Amino acid sequence: MKHDYLTTLASVLTVGALLGAITLFPAQFEVGLELAKTQVIGNFGFLFTYPAFAASLFFLVAAVTPLGRLRFGEGPPEFSTPSWLGMLFSTGMGIALLTWGVSEPRYHVEAGMSSHEALLTAFNHWGLLAWVGYLGVGVMFAHALYNLNITKPAERLLGNGFLSHLNLVSLVVATVIGLSLTFSYASTPLRQALADGLGLEVSNAAMILTLAAFAILSSVSGLQRGIKWLSNYNSVFALTLMLAVFVLTFPAEILKQFTLLLPEYLVRYPAMATDIGLGDPERKAWLADWLYAFEASWYGWFIFTGVFIARISKGRTLRELVLGILIVPTLLTCFWFVTFGLAGLEADVEDVFQLVRGLDTSGILSLVLLLNILLFFVTSADSAGLVCEMLTAKRTRIFWILAMATLAIVIGWLGGDVYRVILTLISVTAIPVAIGIFALTFGFLRRVLPRRAAGLEQSRD
Repeated sequence: MKHDYLTTLASVLTVGALLGAITLFPAQFEVGLELAKTQVIGNFGFLFTYPAFAASLFFLVAAVTPLGRLRFGEGPPEFSTPSWLGMLFSTGMGIALLTWGVSEPRYHVEAGMSSHEALLTAFNHWGLLAWVGYLGVGVMFAHALYNLNITKPAERLLGNGFLSHLNLVSLVVATVIGLSLTFSYASTPLRQALADGLGLEVSNAAMILTLAAFAILSSVSGLQRGIKWLSNYNSVFALTLMLAVFVLTFPAEILKQFTLLLPEYLVRYPAMATDIGLGDPERKAWLADWLYAFEASWYGWFIFTGVFIARISKGRTLRELVLGILIVPTLLTCFWFVTFGLAGLEADVEDVFQLVRGLDTSGILSLVLLLNILLFFVTSADSAGLVCEMLTAKRTRIFWILAMATLAIVIGWLGGDVYRVILTLISVTAIPVAIGIFALTFGFLRRVLPRRAAGLEQSRD
């Protein structure tokens, strides 16, 4: 209990120091972030992508071997498969897909890529490399919690000492930073909708605090009602939106491109995932801005989403987790980018909001989009608060939700491209998080491999 409060205090002080640096020295703060991204992420970003690539190969193979039958805990799953898939998709990536589905392919095409290459690039950023981290952490924590009976894996896998609690602080701080980006993703379109639809001008800070209030309401309703119910609605809204864009644009071309792009992505995946821009400074700079920056930001989300996935996956097998967390979401993500990416390029729009307004002048789809953004946000913020509470002291979930909102407000005061600032911040702070994840993995293997070896020895006897 004492350690929980010390970890909480250290995390609060770290977030406070970050807020102070942004507020007091905004120009120097941005310069330092860019320098760290260029020098560290640009030169060593492969330390993020290579382990993720290796992990994706391991899990794809493990799923078709007897190891795939490994079950996490006893008894039936706590949640139905549709609710389980909805919760992990909503928490893992939902609101970001709405934001980037149109925007990223457009960025790449404007930079000189063909639409074909732009979509393959988006597949690489948002497909297997992204989802495998959620899977890896989810499997590790689920096995530790339900099969090894380790109640606090993030602490005890590293010995429950000073380094263990230092790692916890970095994980909590990374989660707070990661969710501040989600606040920004949700705030901008909702403010614009109120201005366009009702003529209400709402400040960024007021909207973020309103969003925090929604997340807190969800948190006090409990996991079985708040996150579960909202995730189910999220799934329905997201599928409705994707099918509407698919049907109202050019479905035959979307299906054709998807069937062409997906096999090519799988064939080129090893080369794209392990690209380091060898001998090409411009390519290395591009990787630092895109692939490495995205992958580093995923590391900032891996613990938060992975721990949440472990929490909702009791009773499921490793094969189910590989299918539900890696394969199905990757296929859905790729189809999402083909649908929204091609539709956005054909309509020559900058974002999903312009695309939806152009497809449906009645405003129904725009309303579905806004509800989807709001509900995706609430499930992400609520689940992040839950994970922070699991990593620190009890009954702190509301505090952490407010901390995420405060950071989003302060970063918004910087002006400029807030998304880029926060994404860079996530990338830089992901460096210690990645080290912590690697250390947790090593500690996990030290626990698991001797037991498995002993089990095999007994079976031979």
